[in-house]
Amino acid sequence: MPYVSRDATGLITGIFLRPQSNVTEFLPNDHADILRFFGGVAPQVLTNNALMDLTQSDIDFIRVIEDLIDVLIDKNVITFTDLPSKVREKIVNRLDARGRLAGTNDIVVSDNGIL
Repeated sequence: MPYVSRDATGLITGIFLRPQSNVTEFLPNDHADILRFFGGVAPQVLTNNALMDLTQSDIDFIRVIEDLIDVLIDKNVITFTDLPSKVREKIVNRLDARGRLAGTNDIVVSDNGIL
């Protein structure tokens, strides 16, 4: 049974194996909102604890890789343009999605006060 995060309209925006700092709502695997999130069909991962653990680990590890890329860029070990174009595109898409979930979009910089 997963923990879920929701947006301001009540739609599920994330599903987690364990509670997160801002995610404490717990739903049964066959809850209508869970099924809606997955397009009407609960994936097998929700019915198998080992797969669920591995999926959560993958999600956590993705964030580790993103943080590692940020550190390497910040320390000038690599530049963003050193990355393959498909990787850059995926990073930008994830940053945009994360910004939309947070209600902001860090990719777009305000030009207030420039002129």
